[in-house]
Order: sequence, then structure tokens, then C-alpha cells
Amino acid sequence: MKKLLTTIALAGAIITGAQAQSVLITEINSNGAGDDFFELYNYGGGTVDLGGYLWTDNSDPAYNGARTYTLNTFSLAPGQAAVFMSDGGTNGAGNAAFVTSWGSPLTLSAMGGFTGPSTGRGLGQNDAVLLWDPTGIFVSGVNYSTLDLTVTSLGGTSTLAPFNRVGGGTSLGGHTGLAGGGTSAQQSLIWDPTSDPTAPLYTAASSVGLYGSFESAASATTIGSPGVVPEPSTYALLALAGAGLAAYRLRRRARR
Repeated sequence: MKKLLTTIALAGAIITGAQAQSVLITEINSNGAGDDFFELYNYGGGTVDLGGYLWTDNSDPAYNGARTYTLNTFSLAPGQAAVFMSDGGTNGAGNAAFVTSWGSPLTLSAMGGFTGPSTGRGLGQNDAVLLWDPTGIFVSGVNYSTLDLTVTSLGGTSTLAPFNRVGGGTSLGGHTGLAGGGTSAQQSLIWDPTSDPTAPLYTAASSVGLYGSFESAASATTIGSPGVVPEPSTYALLALAGAGLAAYRLRRRARR
């Protein structure tokens, strides 16, 4: 996701944590125009080397399983994000379709987050994106089905429940946009940057402007925010300002 510009002074610090735990899946699109993709974001205070990290979907949810794919070797500095195409079959065609739909890599991620090549592995309905570090530790995952998913790591198995939605409830299932409560199966599922990245909430990119979402050039119903880095402190500040304004209005009404 590209860093959003704001004229508001930022308050607070970026959330820090252990290196392996500071990577979060911030966006998934399983049915949009121009290639399936997912996005990783480093919300921590240190650089994360992604060399040797593995990802897969829910067809073989196991570290080093038959369907795992090794990420390109590169690093994410604090506040940086990377976009991975997960469809397209042939690398060139997959990347070209993504660029046609969403824009050029340099526009989307001036910080080098656009990574290609395409993995040739698509995302479908009721699917998941799962990520392990090189030591076999399960780092991050988003399950957008309606059922629990058993994930196997070197240390054993764990259960990944359907993601939690903004406003309450869990995944509604289907493609990402519908799973997040949106109106189109082509919409992305995006992280709400006002939520704690260690207990993330997700929603559909159901409108242009929502957390940096924009309309794909290839389809008016494909909305997402690849290349737009969330600014957690900015959104948290805006949320606090909104809550303060609401409280002020309530006090004024009570005095009348």
C-alpha cells in the first residue's frame, strides 16, 4: 500500500514488536480485474528481511507443503509494504494485468514494494493467505472462509479462525469483497489501520477513499488500495478526533 499524505500532525509512535511478528497481511483481492494479489506491511520498528519466507493458500496450509511459494528476497523497512501477485499463470502476463488495472509499480510503491513475478497460483472463494518465516514459525494469516482452518508449522498445528470484521462479526465467506461485507466480489479485503495489528480488523474496500481505496482502471467494481501504505497513527488520531467531536456535541445537547 503508497504512503498517504496528510497535513495533520502525527501523534504517537509506530507500534513495535519482534521482527517476525511485525509483518501483517493488509490487503487481499481474490476476484478483481487485473490479477489476484495480497499485500504485506511492516508495522514494526525494525527492518524485516523477507528472504526465505513462504506463503500459501488454504489448499495445503502447511509450512513447506507442496503448494508453498518462496517470497522474493528483499527487505521491508518500518512502514513499508509489498504487493504480491498470486495469479496469472505466466509471470509476465500476470504482472502486466496487474499494472494495467492498478497502475505502474513505481506509482504503487516508490519504496520497492512491488515484487513480482506472479506466483501463478490464484486465490478463490473461501480461501486464505498464510505466511511462515524461514524457521517455520507461522507469522501472519487471513482466513476469509467461514470455517476454522488448521495450519501446520514446524512446531505443530494451530487453528486460524475466520478474520474479524469491522463493526463486529467474522468473515461472511465467498470472495474477499463479499467476505468483508462489501457489495462486490471484486472488492479487496483491507485492514482497518485504526485496529491493533496484533488483533486486526478487516473490511471490504467498498467505497473510493476508504483507507486509501481507489477504483481500478480496468473495472469500476474493482476497488482496492494496493500500494497505499496505511498510516495507523494518522487514522487513530482521526478516530480520536471524531470521538471527541461526538462527545462535545452530546455535551452541548445535554446543556440545552
